[in-house]
Amino acid sequence: MQPGAMVTQASGDSELGAKLRQLAVTAPGRAGVSVVHIESGKGAAVNADERFPMMSVYKLPIAIHALRELERARLDLTEVVRLTAADRRPGFSPMAESIAATGPLTLSMRDVIVAVVTRSDNTASDWLLRRVGGPGAVARTLRELRLPGIDVSRYELQFAADYYGMCCVDAMRPFSLDRFAEAVERVPAAARETAAKAYERDPRDTATPAGMTALLVRLQHGELLNERNTAWLLELMSQMHARDTRIRAGLPPGTSVALRPGTSGLTGGVRAAHNDTGIVTLPAGRGHLAVAIFLKGAGGTEEERDAAIAGFARTAYDWAVGKP
Repeated sequence: MQPGAMVTQASGDSELGAKLRQLAVTAPGRAGVSVVHIESGKGAAVNADERFPMMSVYKLPIAIHALRELERARLDLTEVVRLTAADRRPGFSPMAESIAATGPLTLSMRDVIVAVVTRSDNTASDWLLRRVGGPGAVARTLRELRLPGIDVSRYELQFAADYYGMCCVDAMRPFSLDRFAEAVERVPAAARETAAKAYERDPRDTATPAGMTALLVRLQHGELLNERNTAWLLELMSQMHARDTRIRAGLPPGTSVALRPGTSGLTGGVRAAHNDTGIVTLPAGRGHLAVAIFLKGAGGTEEERDAAIAGFARTAYDWAVGKP
């Protein structure tokens, strides 16, 4: 998608909204941005109610659901977990690499949750999602919490298959990551591009920028989890450093930020999703900033996509601390 190829809509604080819109029309893709000062509720947005593919951003509602299960004594952090070759998942997964190199992994439930939140491990995420009841259970929690702008419908494996245009992954039993990769390679390039474009339009596993900042605001306020688990989850999110070239890159060095990024594959030079979301701690007691930045149909280079997100983040930060 070419910069400025679609009209953007800005809302909220007029000054901030105008600056976000200016950045959005030159972004390397369709941008959706929401910024909320958590303590005051003030903010602005661009395309706030449009749906964007979350990719790994969706791990945050999964983690929240899992921790709510923990609070209801349906989950035990000391539970011993064994992950095998059939649990390996495509995309980023140090656990999958470890299993391939040395065999099954034995770890605790706490280790699984930490890997999901701090490292965005896809193998850990799909295993955890299955353990806590599947996408339907997370969807019910989102409804109970009255967070309508966020959808969780599939496992990582399922939407990876859909993104690459690969049919019938459920029939691959037992699952083999190597056979999955071979099957993806057999999908014709044209079919993969068609599938990737369809993925951008698919309402499943998407979020609106407004919906995601609503979740972040309520997480910071302690409305989604008890005090202990709220603090733990935010601390784990602050340890996420896989995408420091996005929101973090737009902030002054040393700024504390709890992150949940998400990234699709690259097909035909375009990413269906190139995202970052998080809670920024502002200096001098100015409170916190909830930021959700989504790009879909994002062309350009990786550096240009990251720089666009960093630019939105810096604009939001400067507005929040009163800089021109």
